[in-house]
Amino acid sequence: MLKKIARKKFLQQNPEYPQSNNYKNKDTFPETYNSYILYIESNSTVGLCNNLSMAITNLTCALGYSYLAFLGDASTPWLFRNHDYSPVIRGLNYLAENKISKSFNGAIQISNVDLPVFLKHLFWLVRCNGVLFYPYFSDEGFNIIANICQYGNLHLSTLNRETDEMFNKVLVQTSFRILESSSCGGGIISGRTVSI
Repeated sequence: MLKKIARKKFLQQNPEYPQSNNYKNKDTFPETYNSYILYIESNSTVGLCNNLSMAITNLTCALGYSYLAFLGDASTPWLFRNHDYSPVIRGLNYLAENKISKSFNGAIQISNVDLPVFLKHLFWLVRCNGVLFYPYFSDEGFNIIANICQYGNLHLSTLNRETDEMFNKVLVQTSFRILESSSCGGGIISGRTVSI
């Protein structure tokens, strides 16, 4: 089940959450302990979507988190865009079916049980510009901050030493690999559009 949290309330409780402000040309990001780009092996984009969703869920469980909270770095609503690519349409419909309104721009809290399905839809929304912001996510104790990029990599930052040590211990229990390069992708992505 998706739990909605009003944007203002969520940011009052989590003031260090990443935010961008194009008008003031100012971005905020919490102070991090360490940062990683993680990737998953796959033979296709659908396989990447499925593997990534399960790997993030497994990592969340291995770290002992009971849910993740997702919030866009800009105040644009989740359902701001229309799209004509079928995986994105399914993702937008999934949010609407779970009572995410056209005006909702707040946080979405997802329990571990619902994470795999939510993450599969989020993958396509991010990959193909179905949402007009970067949806960052964190755990209930604000120990990590992460996002999925359009190339299907997980950009994850640990926010304290204890979490970094735990993350490095449990990483071997997942199918994630650490990308050694600072650049995470390239090329044309089918279904990705920039028109509004």
